[in-house]
Amino acid sequence: MHETRDADVWNACATLLSYAAPYSALRELEEASKTLLEPKRSPYTRRYFCEILSSSAGVWGVPHLIRHYQELKDRKVEAEVEYYISQVLEAEPGPIANGPRVLWESNGLPPPFEESTPVYLKEEYLALLESTFQRIVSSQTIHEGEAIIEGGRLNIRDIAQRLLTRVQTGERLDRIAMGRMLLEATTGLNCRAFFDDSGRLKNLSAAAIVEEFLERGDADKYQPGVRYFFGHRIPD
Repeated sequence: MHETRDADVWNACATLLSYAAPYSALRELEEASKTLLEPKRSPYTRRYFCEILSSSAGVWGVPHLIRHYQELKDRKVEAEVEYYISQVLEAEPGPIANGPRVLWESNGLPPPFEESTPVYLKEEYLALLESTFQRIVSSQTIHEGEAIIEGGRLNIRDIAQRLLTRVQTGERLDRIAMGRMLLEATTGLNCRAFFDDSGRLKNLSAAAIVEEFLERGDADKYQPGVRYFFGHRIPD
């Protein structure tokens, strides 16, 4: 990532770092962001850091994720990062996923010359992020070195159970994709049959995979709050 701006390389690195890298390496990457995110860089470069911080799910990383969001100036990228923050802090997409409230500000001219521009209440939204994060970690006593996902301490059984409900109904395809990726990366479970070659969800196949995983009791192997990669605990 230091040596190239190739999107394929950055995508591959972001995925590996998200699901396999220890938090010590991610802290180093976050420190390096100060130079990697120089002003001339595209805002999409910062989006990669937000993706890594959200998918790696570290409690320690949430304040950095919020800071990155605060520094964004591109509304399209902001909307993507709002999704990332939501998957960390919300059990289901809600006010965080919806983004900041919008007010429309008139230029004060009479019709037909009047035009309105959107004003996003970002400070109000940032306060919501901070309060939601603090409420979660304090109410559940989640520590800095633990992982947090969908509004609670990472628990692979809970992830699998929510995933099963979603694939049975076919709702929240974005959260299905996230849950499938997290389940597969954590356990090494082969989840390729979730989707057909065109990317459409195969509900029955996906449900069967998750049901079998839960029935075997394999979820009990994984300590809540701890990240694993293909069944192996990721070093702290």
